[in-house]
Amino acid sequence: MNLKNIRSFIPGVLPLVVLLLAEMIWGVRVGLFAAVALGFLELTYNLVRYKRFERATIPELVLFSLFALLALVLNDEALDNLMTVFILALLVVMTGVSAFSKHNLLMASAGRYFKNVKMGPWELSQMQQTMKGVFWFLMVYVFLFLAVFFLFPEHIGFMGGSGLVILFVVFFIAEYFRKKQLQKKLKGQEWLPLIDETGKVLGHAPRSVVHNAKNRWLHPVVHLQVIGKSGLWLQKRPLNKLVQPGKWDTAVGGHLAAGEPVELSLKREAAEEIGLEVNTPTVLGRYLWESDLEQEMVFAFVQKYNGPLTPHPEELDGGRFWSFQEIEDNLGKEVFTPNFEYEYRLFQGVLKEL
Repeated sequence: MNLKNIRSFIPGVLPLVVLLLAEMIWGVRVGLFAAVALGFLELTYNLVRYKRFERATIPELVLFSLFALLALVLNDEALDNLMTVFILALLVVMTGVSAFSKHNLLMASAGRYFKNVKMGPWELSQMQQTMKGVFWFLMVYVFLFLAVFFLFPEHIGFMGGSGLVILFVVFFIAEYFRKKQLQKKLKGQEWLPLIDETGKVLGHAPRSVVHNAKNRWLHPVVHLQVIGKSGLWLQKRPLNKLVQPGKWDTAVGGHLAAGEPVELSLKREAAEEIGLEVNTPTVLGRYLWESDLEQEMVFAFVQKYNGPLTPHPEELDGGRFWSFQEIEDNLGKEVFTPNFEYEYRLFQGVLKEL
């Protein structure tokens, strides 16, 4: 988060900060009235200075005002217990929905604080993982709070103060080591760009996560069909490949690296896989392809070439030219990868005209 984001974040949380500080010094009643007063001052300031009505601040202001009214009729102990139970219940519900569904209530409620913060699918998934931890932490705390409330009521103040702080410290220490372990696991991995269906980059994620068959994050790949006088040159996939081992496939195929343009990726992959220098490839088009492991946006090209090719021995199990008739005679017979068959049918008219 940069300085600009921090500045936009501060006004929204200022009433809560004032509530906590005033509560520590003068008690919960003074804290509530101070928070309400500051909330109304912020609302008025935005109306006068920017001619803008901050609707997003209203729920918090209403909540603080409600508790301020209750403070007029309840004693300190009852008010403290009521606020603790209400806030816990609200946090449990919002965190649970955010962690285990597609509706991120916490992010939506805090949206105005993070207007300038860009988060991609990977960052959002990590946030959701953290929220799952927070949810189970809150469930443990609720259980302990209720146990103390009914069995040892004289210690309920500790649970609402120092006990909560201690549990939070334990949680964040555990979360710190979880993230350190994750960083160690992902160290040295290739990071792939994640895109939407228009091709706009949304963020980046580790290759193993993109290919884990769970997230289905769309990412870009390049394909190159190599066409010669005798037909299409196809690569033979090694038997040790996880996906479609031993089958014949498009001459060149590979992922874009993070921040890498499509054209540069095409040249890199062609040079690495078959030793071909790509000069002026013809654009075939792009399409979406989904397999059991991943979802890709394929940028397809074709290059005319009749010279020798050098398949990389660690990447491919050789390759050769196939005539169009030979290809069509073997379609649907488990000879080719499903992706190649789809692409061939999609662009066969263009390929035969070259």
